[in-house]
Amino acid sequence: MQKEWTSYRITLLLYFIILLLPFGFYFIYTSFQTMKQDTNIVRQSSWITGAIKHSNSTGDRREISAINRSFDQISLWVQHNNASDLYIGRNTLAEDFKEVKSCWLASKKEKNIDCYDVSNSLAIVIEKMVYLKQKKIINIFYMSLALTMIFIVLLIYMIRTYIHIQMKKHAIHDHETTLFNKKYFLSELKSTAARSIRHEYPLSILHIRMEGFEKGSTQYDKKTKLQTLKAFGTLMHSLIREGDLPARYDENHFLMLLPFTNKENALLFEKRIIQSTMEEECIMSEKIKLHFTVTEFDKKESREEFMQRTLAN
Repeated sequence: MQKEWTSYRITLLLYFIILLLPFGFYFIYTSFQTMKQDTNIVRQSSWITGAIKHSNSTGDRREISAINRSFDQISLWVQHNNASDLYIGRNTLAEDFKEVKSCWLASKKEKNIDCYDVSNSLAIVIEKMVYLKQKKIINIFYMSLALTMIFIVLLIYMIRTYIHIQMKKHAIHDHETTLFNKKYFLSELKSTAARSIRHEYPLSILHIRMEGFEKGSTQYDKKTKLQTLKAFGTLMHSLIREGDLPARYDENHFLMLLPFTNKENALLFEKRIIQSTMEEECIMSEKIKLHFTVTEFDKKESREEFMQRTLAN
């Protein structure tokens, strides 16, 4: 028997969906922080290109200190991104940076050394790398967002479908005929049979079988089946007496639980139903074949034996 989920488990699954959102926000936050740091490195590498040349002519100590701090920050970024496949230079990012820094150290000793070309080349490489990196992050972000949304929608749909199936399964009425379903019928049969034995009153079941309505049968199309089932369910509701219980047992078997009714009276009720179905155009227009049998409860038999005898007729 398939184990059913409890409402507690379904609630946990819904909480899991909600908890996906903070992870998405964290990814966005870290992505923006990375883009912010990368943009700052682009600004510093571009600034160094002109700052080195300017410091050589002015010798401003504060500017020299600022250049050194920028080199330290760029050095950390270079170490972190040296193995990146986004590098578009001639050698490696570390070698390009080393060349610029060597030029800077040499220019502090000899003022006539020009570092513009190598520093500008590094700045262009870093700018291109950051552009490609940010484009990649944005693509990953949109792809992750799309996949997350699809996953959430599918998960919600699956939960909704499961809940719908369970509601239908645990309902007491059949959806197509509005008659009681098998589960409710068996529950009522158990208590009604027990009262019949205790108070010694008769109990019968009227069994109606629809030919061609078996599961997998192609004798009638889906529309015809649905119209016939609805019409049949409406007819049963109009004919039952107070205290009787009409139910759809399975695809093509219908049972009428008739308390305080012996077989003789049940047969009279059967004739009444047969006459009514003959007058029902929706049922008879497609030449639906109905088979009727009546079974009276033997108080010496069990409920299961009573049902076996009823369905066997």
